Amino acid sequence: MSPFSRRTLLKVGTGLAASLSLPNLTACSGDDSEPTTLTVDFTTLTLGDRQVRLRTYNGALGGPTIYTRPGAKLRINIDNKLPEYDSSAWKNLSGVSHTVMMNIPHDLNTTNLHVHGLEVIPHLFEPVGTSDPSSHMIAIKPGEKKEYTFEMPDDHPTGLYWYHPHHHGSTSVQVANGLAGLIVVEGAIDEVKEIAAARQQLIAIQDVGLFESKSQPGLWSYDPPQNAIYSTDTGTSSFKDAQGNTLGPADSGFTTGDFPLRIFLNNGSPIYEEKHNPEAVTKPKGMQLSVPRYQMRPGEVVRFRMLNGCTDNMIPLVVEQHTMYLLAMDGVNFPAPRERQYVNNTTFGQQQVLLAPGGRAEFLIKGAKEPGVYRIMQLAQTQQFLESQAKVLAEIEISGEPMDMALPTSLPLPKRHYPLIKPDEVKRTRDISFDMHYPPQKNLLVGLDFAINGQLYDETAIPVEVELDTVEEWVIHDNGHHAGGSGEGHPFHIHTNSFEVISVGDEMMEPGTIQDTVWVPHNTEVRIRIKFKQWSGKDVFHCHIIPHEDAGMMQNVLMKK
Repeated sequence: MSPFSRRTLLKVGTGLAASLSLPNLTACSGDDSEPTTLTVDFTTLTLGDRQVRLRTYNGALGGPTIYTRPGAKLRINIDNKLPEYDSSAWKNLSGVSHTVMMNIPHDLNTTNLHVHGLEVIPHLFEPVGTSDPSSHMIAIKPGEKKEYTFEMPDDHPTGLYWYHPHHHGSTSVQVANGLAGLIVVEGAIDEVKEIAAARQQLIAIQDVGLFESKSQPGLWSYDPPQNAIYSTDTGTSSFKDAQGNTLGPADSGFTTGDFPLRIFLNNGSPIYEEKHNPEAVTKPKGMQLSVPRYQMRPGEVVRFRMLNGCTDNMIPLVVEQHTMYLLAMDGVNFPAPRERQYVNNTTFGQQQVLLAPGGRAEFLIKGAKEPGVYRIMQLAQTQQFLESQAKVLAEIEISGEPMDMALPTSLPLPKRHYPLIKPDEVKRTRDISFDMHYPPQKNLLVGLDFAINGQLYDETAIPVEVELDTVEEWVIHDNGHHAGGSGEGHPFHIHTNSFEVISVGDEMMEPGTIQDTVWVPHNTEVRIRIKFKQWSGKDVFHCHIIPHEDAGMMQNVLMKK
């Protein structure tokens, strides 16, 4: 399949063309195709004006975009060429329970694959599709390979998805190195004539966390040694024992907060950077960088498809002075575009769409009549431990001869999720609480307890069992300020099945708001309904702030026939 058959916006502003990294549009998967191979290895490259050494897919920041279709066979081969990582200090910890131990970062060069949002066979545990409660996560060790084969359901929604590693203990470090890529499921929505006529821009917003090498000044990486923890309070790293005692300084460490340096990326190109702020540790020092500039004519319609692939940053999104015609969230389109007006001098709460970490939005923009440069922006937000300043993610330049492209009035129904779940179909209601405790009561080495319903993650525990073809309603919230409290929101994500968001606090959502990742504001209940379809097996749900997940904010769910 030729990459040149894709309608992709390739124009960028003067001065950016040489540095702009657009998605690799070279991978395609179908029944008769060769598998897409993702080679995982360290790569030294230039990021802005810095030399960085990062774990990458195929030697680039951001893996290739993979295309597939409903009914196709999707094959992805992981080839782990990372070197051995020394986790002997983790294995030799004394006085630590098995449950606590697995929530201490470890085996940072062992990997696997999660196709985030795809409604395919559970694939986190060995073997793929297993229902064995005692099964362990797939672990592709350095020097090993594994091929994944996914049968795409015939009724799979057509939209934007993504892939990333998900080996517990190494997920956070690997994703914060930039290991991720887009998946596009093509189908019915692409054939709507107004959408087919529109050019397309895929946008992956990611962040990479970095420490400067003490032995090679000027080289930046995120490769913490075993049992080393970075403190946001002090801006330093140190080795810890099982009781949380400091054993000595370290050059870098696992972090659940900020980094000495964090760089935000648009399709692999730096757009914004943050540095640790010793004067106010929850307020990183930010600096806006140059951003891609997409060219549009007045009245032209362009289809934007955006991933929030950040490890720990929620994005309230606006497009200046433009109405957003929202087509889909998390790969599942609405019956018709949803108009989201732009509010002048907008602040958090007035965003056109909110993207939790791991979430995706697909929308149309019709170029304004007035020529000029308009910003695609993340609004400032204080909903997390770290304050997140306003960021320009990209720009749109409106120029040239006017045109008047049409906008669609209806979209094909995603058959897998319609008709919508009726309230009387709900067989059970569950309470899901994101819990954080500081000072920690259990995970003293990491320095915080991250849990769901009071439990740290246990690879072989099954706290939730569900029956196939049944509907449940889950009420998700955080634990407020009691027992140390979280004091921040969390993104909820579940594998295998998307869900309908019914309400966020007192606000009822529009029917058909179907997602796989939803932002759960602090001290707010989010109510979802989920039908467990087609696939049995062992899988997980978790917070998609990835350091929280890796340190214990995850649980297993067993889907039973």
